[in-house]
Amino acid sequence: MLGPTLQGRWGAMGTLPLAVEVPRSGEILHPFTMRCAQGVYALNVGRGCAHRCTYCYARAYRDAPPDNEVQVYANLPSLLVQELDNPRRRRALPRVVSLCTATDLFQPLPDLLRVTYEACRILLDRRIPIAFLTKGYIPEEFIALFAGHAPLVRARIGLLSLDLRTHGLYEPGTAHPEARLLSLRRLQEAGIQVGVRHDPVIPGVTDLPWHLEALFARLRDHGVTTLDVGHLYVRPGIERLLWRELPRAEARRLLAFFVGRPVSRVAASNVTRLLPPAVRLESYERIRRIAARHGTRTFLCACKNPDLEGDRCSGVGEMREAAGLAEPGRQVEIFPEARWRRPPRRRGTPPAP
Repeated sequence: MLGPTLQGRWGAMGTLPLAVEVPRSGEILHPFTMRCAQGVYALNVGRGCAHRCTYCYARAYRDAPPDNEVQVYANLPSLLVQELDNPRRRRALPRVVSLCTATDLFQPLPDLLRVTYEACRILLDRRIPIAFLTKGYIPEEFIALFAGHAPLVRARIGLLSLDLRTHGLYEPGTAHPEARLLSLRRLQEAGIQVGVRHDPVIPGVTDLPWHLEALFARLRDHGVTTLDVGHLYVRPGIERLLWRELPRAEARRLLAFFVGRPVSRVAASNVTRLLPPAVRLESYERIRRIAARHGTRTFLCACKNPDLEGDRCSGVGEMREAAGLAEPGRQVEIFPEARWRRPPRRRGTPPAP
């Protein structure tokens, strides 16, 4: 499952964490916690992540495994079969399953990839649609599996920047940006509905015009027409990661945006601090404008912007469409100006653009 095709696909990490098999018990399918994805179930094949993103909320959990370890639920495939095929099951089968919301399903770890493959196969064999977001490289075995069930698969590739310094600084263990573009191309060729997510936008870095122009030019070449956008947010654990893993000057610059910001509820967290609305709106307008020049329509994630008026990301809309929970083509971008409301100004806050 992890053969020569993966050589050179991964990023700046010199060593990989150890994959540790741990048993899983109880129900393994759970309702998605994001309010925009009601009706969608989540399934995680393990805990911890080899990608080592500096902004990762899952790495910031107090009970997260150490960075040199990824826990793999080795018995998950058998539990999944039992849960889905239980003759005493009272609930209907899930209408769509989002894979690995607290880790990445495509990490360069053979044991994890094996469990991931079996979980995907079990769901697809039962005609249960799956959706996933990855910053990893998708092995060819998975492409072949998905191609055989293309109408049931919704994929999102995460891309912040094509710049290798930015890649090594913020997401050092993820797949090389070119490897992700290769996965994007192969999914498209297999007839799978695939898009791109630009998340989290790092203010003053990945939303700079030269980063965006290079990214959107390549996405245009790959036929990408929609892009989901979400901005950096912090929680106490994420702040600790940023201080520990970024150069001190860069950590200080980023965290200065959040000084004095109130806490908000994002997903299951009540201690999330968001960038100031003016910063997010100015950044998003720049992204929207440059993307439009390259024929790409953008969607600002409403769940990560509870203080702004928006709509579901196109990726979430596609999940719900696959499950029969939403009408196709109903997603609307937050701009032009008629589609958003300016948040109330706080004292000392500069006016929004």
